[in-house]
Amino acid sequence: MLNEKKGRFTPAQKIIIAALAACFAWLLAQIPVLAEYLFARGVTRWFAGLLSLVSGIFPFSLYEIVAVLLILGAVALVVYICTHLSRARRKSLLPVLRRLAAALVAVLLAFCLLYAPLYNREGISSALGLPEVQVTAENAYAAAEYYVERLNALADDFERDGEGNILPPHSFAETAELLNAQYDSLQTDYFSPYAVRPKAVALSVPMSYLGITGIYFPFTGEANVNVNIPAYELPVTMAHEMAHAKGVGRENEANVAAYVLCITAEDEYLQYSGLMNAAAVMLNSLPEEEYAELRARLSPEILREYSNASAHYARYDGWLDSLSAFFNDLFLKSNGVPGGTRSYGQTAQSLVALYEKLNG
Repeated sequence: MLNEKKGRFTPAQKIIIAALAACFAWLLAQIPVLAEYLFARGVTRWFAGLLSLVSGIFPFSLYEIVAVLLILGAVALVVYICTHLSRARRKSLLPVLRRLAAALVAVLLAFCLLYAPLYNREGISSALGLPEVQVTAENAYAAAEYYVERLNALADDFERDGEGNILPPHSFAETAELLNAQYDSLQTDYFSPYAVRPKAVALSVPMSYLGITGIYFPFTGEANVNVNIPAYELPVTMAHEMAHAKGVGRENEANVAAYVLCITAEDEYLQYSGLMNAAAVMLNSLPEEEYAELRARLSPEILREYSNASAHYARYDGWLDSLSAFFNDLFLKSNGVPGGTRSYGQTAQSLVALYEKLNG
């Protein structure tokens, strides 16, 4: 009902209308054809491209600023509420809580337009040119062997530091440029045509304690990358977050896009990053005996780098990492990803398909 005195909606009515709009957008996005063509290749792509264009002007991550402000704001809000619980001051809480509700509904509506539809779009395999395959013990072993052999062939092609880790031959910006070129080479409308400018996160160490190697922030259209990770992980992590910026919602499919783009690149640094990850995924999918056999065939340089990476990540394990993983799992399941964080590991079949494509 309209406010007769002012002839416009009351704040409470505006919140309800926005909430209903968010629910309507979410319901529309549950219809695959609308999720694909109305949102992923339409409204969502247009808004994401505009946000990416604006945020790309800044050399730093706007997401980090927003995250810090949200943390400070949450602390201030808790303090304010705690100091206004007395009966005499309780009424002053209502306007604050109303504004908070309005802000949360606005964020929900924005998310329903900017990202939620991407979880219900078409699969990524056809866009990457991957054939349909049935994974068997034989082709899984063959794929793992293939990635191990290619990885060993690259082991001596890079300079390494005193601990045996490769030294990146390209800067962060140069790597991003190579990856944008890789996405362009796919020549498919599945991915957004806009170039993505990944952001190196200044607060990468705190992100490491949360177990986060990268994060796409749809509200600024930014692909944010934790740079406190092993050097070989950087291209794949960048490609993964860029996949989200280009319209890939599901985590396992962003992994697949990153692996395929890196492994099929002409640049050896990108290849090495993709193969280090692909070999690990495929080895871990094998029975114990086959795993041990192929692992023993990895070059000493590769084994040392894997060991260094494990030690690096172990330094940041703790309750924050577990808590972050728990909430991320809930988030994925709430957005139609039944496997939750286990969906990150559902890439072996795509890697077998890539193996068969490259060796067909």
